[in-house]
Amino acid sequence: MVVTDFYSLPMVTQTGTLLNNYLGAMLPKWGWGTRVYLFLDVYYAHTYLYFAWASGICQAMCVSLLATNRVSAILFPSKHSRMWTSTRLRIAIAIQFLPGLFAGIATFFNETQLYRNSKNGVVPRFKSEIFIGVLFGIAGLFLAIVCIYLILAYCYLLFMLRKSSNAIKSSHFAKSRAVIKKKEVKLFIMSSITVTIQISILVLVIIYATSLLNFPLDTFYLCYNAISDLYAGINPYLLWIFSDSLRKHIFIRLGLKKRRRVASSSVVTVNQ
Repeated sequence: MVVTDFYSLPMVTQTGTLLNNYLGAMLPKWGWGTRVYLFLDVYYAHTYLYFAWASGICQAMCVSLLATNRVSAILFPSKHSRMWTSTRLRIAIAIQFLPGLFAGIATFFNETQLYRNSKNGVVPRFKSEIFIGVLFGIAGLFLAIVCIYLILAYCYLLFMLRKSSNAIKSSHFAKSRAVIKKKEVKLFIMSSITVTIQISILVLVIIYATSLLNFPLDTFYLCYNAISDLYAGINPYLLWIFSDSLRKHIFIRLGLKKRRRVASSSVVTVNQ
């Protein structure tokens, strides 16, 4: 079971990503508040580009941590709860946010410029094409590593669930086997969606970096923001749909469900 305190991390990341995408990219591109963005000029451009690149890395680290959380539940079942709660949760927070926040600082080492589009909107971008190429090359390599890790992690999880299900052969444990099968299906759907979106972002970065379709930068950001918004919106939805512990935690907090008290009981051992 994933510790409910851990869910605050992806929620914060996805909310920040959505706000940056709409306030920093979509609204100015549509021509909303153009005067304000032009007045802010390079301050707006640097701020948006910093958080755009930083949040992209934070998103990738977020899904990697979620996969790591699930893998650790299989590898260390007795220590899993302690690993993802209390002071140790700070390590997960640092891993999720610090790489992106530090890597985003690189965006301040190049001049920015606001371009006007046909909708009387503005599009922030870097002036140096070489700098843009280097950024996309590094981003592509990083995303490729994340995709490989996600595929390996979820394949391992599915393998372990299948192994547990096959180990239950007795008809007396048919219900337990059905529960494991249900978890297996949920995990497969969730992992497939997560990995597919992550690979889509990687493909988009590769297409732009290699100029396969001669993508203009503003078109790239439009496509990237659309995928990023989908990513940010679907992660909380997937967590809500597929995590029984999260739903139970929220229902208890809202007062819609009472916390069950576990009665003390003796340990019964079975000799085989």
